[in-house]
Amino acid sequence: MKKRNKVRILSIDGGGIRGIIPATVLVYMESEIQKATGNPEARLGEYLDMVVGTSTGAILAALLLVPGTNGKPKYTAQEALDFYAKHGEEIFNKSKIRGLIGQLSKASKFSEKNLERLFAEKLGDKTLDKLLKPCLITSYNMGAGAAVFFNSRETKPGMKDFLLRDVLRSTSAAPTYFDPKFISVNGKKMVNLDGGVFANNPAMCAYAECRGTKFDNWEDATNPNKPFPTAKNMLMLSLGTGGGYIDLEKAHKAKGWGLLTWAKKTPDIMMDGGLDTVNYQVKKLFESLEHEEDRKNFKRVDFPKQASGGPPPYAADMSDARAQNIQRLKTAGGMALEDACTAKPGEHTLDKFIELLIDES
Repeated sequence: MKKRNKVRILSIDGGGIRGIIPATVLVYMESEIQKATGNPEARLGEYLDMVVGTSTGAILAALLLVPGTNGKPKYTAQEALDFYAKHGEEIFNKSKIRGLIGQLSKASKFSEKNLERLFAEKLGDKTLDKLLKPCLITSYNMGAGAAVFFNSRETKPGMKDFLLRDVLRSTSAAPTYFDPKFISVNGKKMVNLDGGVFANNPAMCAYAECRGTKFDNWEDATNPNKPFPTAKNMLMLSLGTGGGYIDLEKAHKAKGWGLLTWAKKTPDIMMDGGLDTVNYQVKKLFESLEHEEDRKNFKRVDFPKQASGGPPPYAADMSDARAQNIQRLKTAGGMALEDACTAKPGEHTLDKFIELLIDES
């Protein structure tokens, strides 16, 4: 069997309920693959070699790769979208900590009980190593003061792997939104926060992980002895969640902000601050490649900045799961799709990218 020259990588940002934007893109991609292959049962996860996600992006990654009874991905991309569209109210609005005493005694806005129940319902006792393709999920261990990269291919013989639902709770434990996740496995105790505190856009993590991963049925066409892929061997799609629109009303008065105001604003600033930086870094990596077609093999898809410079149609708040905002996020996902499918100099359209994913299957 001829080995593939490219490895296919999907990276998905964090962003809470705004995960509806990349999920809308995933639904389109899966539908187009089904049309192109003539297989209505085709799943997007089957056309990827590695998926990397932070927070809401990690939840989408897991739903794309968790196995069903037939060895294929259990959930469709539409079901991944429905996780947010149908359950956002439970995760956020209905989980809000109420009452003056509760609000004063808790630093987090929401109870994690509904989120954990949904993870248990969707994933059961599946462990991280059971995911169908290599998957990397980011988190931050407060106990060790270090970044954590949950890797689905790092299980050691005789050691228990992490429950997938615990990993997802870890990566989605955004400061001031949900409490940290406590995990104890193989004698290790972890106190984990949302990976968005250091890698809300995990595309560079995806690149680095890919550079040290051995992929089945892959081979560099010009150097068969090459052990690991480099940028020229990668097809990387990076999906954003419409970040970059933090509500910093009266930012010009920040010098006079008190501790409470800074406490409210800092998590969002931290999580959104690095999005464009990482995108710039990865784009520059690919732009350094010799051949133009290889330079096009990194694509970023996100809600397009408006020419007017005005705010987006959806709420900047990552926890706004009101029905009207969910609909606005779906509309924003459609706008991201339209932009991604529009031809631009030096870029593949999303449709061309999907075609390449299929060609490398």
